[in-house]
Amino acid sequence: MASTEEERFKPPKFKRKRQMSSVHDSSSSSDTATNYRARPKKSHLHADRHVISKWTTKTLVEYGITYDNNPISIEEFSAKIQSRAREVCDKKMPDFLSILKMLCKRGLIFSLEVPEKETLKSLDIISDSMTKARKILNDFDAFINDILIKEEEYLGKEWRNKALFFAWSHNVRSFLNYYKKFLDKMNSSMTESWLAKPDREACLKELFMVFSKIFFLEPELGDKEVKRLIIGSHVVSCIPDIRFTWLNTIQRSVLMMLTEAKKDEPFPENRQFESRKTKTSGGNLSDSDQTFGNYIHRILSINVLGQHGGELLSELRSSAFAPTMVVGCICKGTEIIFTYMEMTQNHLNKIVYDGKCEGESSLIRYTKPLNYLMEEDRNKCLDLLFLLGFMQTSGYEDLYPNPEGRLKRSNA
Repeated sequence: MASTEEERFKPPKFKRKRQMSSVHDSSSSSDTATNYRARPKKSHLHADRHVISKWTTKTLVEYGITYDNNPISIEEFSAKIQSRAREVCDKKMPDFLSILKMLCKRGLIFSLEVPEKETLKSLDIISDSMTKARKILNDFDAFINDILIKEEEYLGKEWRNKALFFAWSHNVRSFLNYYKKFLDKMNSSMTESWLAKPDREACLKELFMVFSKIFFLEPELGDKEVKRLIIGSHVVSCIPDIRFTWLNTIQRSVLMMLTEAKKDEPFPENRQFESRKTKTSGGNLSDSDQTFGNYIHRILSINVLGQHGGELLSELRSSAFAPTMVVGCICKGTEIIFTYMEMTQNHLNKIVYDGKCEGESSLIRYTKPLNYLMEEDRNKCLDLLFLLGFMQTSGYEDLYPNPEGRLKRSNA
């Protein structure tokens, strides 16, 4: 009989040609037909496991990766990233950063609304939101004028402070203007219902990208670079929705990656979780089911969680916090769930070289969802977002190189 080890890794199309060729192996024709009929199903299942977009939490568990049962506070999350940032970033946080945070809290005193599916049919709601957005933009312009009147008091005399202030105010205006365009697109797509869903998802992704620039973050679409990870004898490709990369002097590192949760996922009810729950007697979860009945499983599907965990794994080796930590986030509409995964080198080696994991485990920590359109939630994210923006721009050097340094070098 032909070597099953060789046939296992041959694509189905090659098997089909071999079956029709005049060269026969020692197996009977009936055995060959039986094996051939069985292989496509096995190959399909195997492919699903090694395509990250098809991963679920069950796939993660096979590789020793689970989500923590409970979320951590955004303050604890920010402190964790801050402590790791000191290890990889040699830039000192400028004093003006506290001024920027103060400007956000005093200038971004607004909460915006995104019409949900059930309210999309109401033109009045979108019209009211549009009017509100225009007023917020006018109020922000008035706030900027007040700051400029007392420019030296707020900005000081350093040229970079002024440059950062004007860039920050421009980015806030860009975000508010895009929000108005978002409402326009939602309004125009109502009459074309078959366009509404893809338009909405694309606009929500771009809305977050524009929002992140307020903090001097530079997002890029995930398909700009395909990451590949070897798991055993297979190569897994990773294309997140958005990446934030850190261009340090050594390599192009991933500062944070983002997975978008589709709006048509079963939120807040997770059918997979509910089905497991009803199987237990008396409605109580068994010990084996409790790991699946945690907080994040109640708000996100096992498919989104599996895909996000797989993307964290794929980005780990190129992470700015490598080799043991990678940061990510999940966007659910206009809500952000920040995540990070810590993994030992030994655990990663077992996944890469053995294609499985025994005796090793890694945890994904996460925050509760924070809506960046809401003032209260947005203020909780300021420390973390400004820190990430500071790191990505190498202390703003990438945005505004020090002219005094250039002048000294030219005179040397």
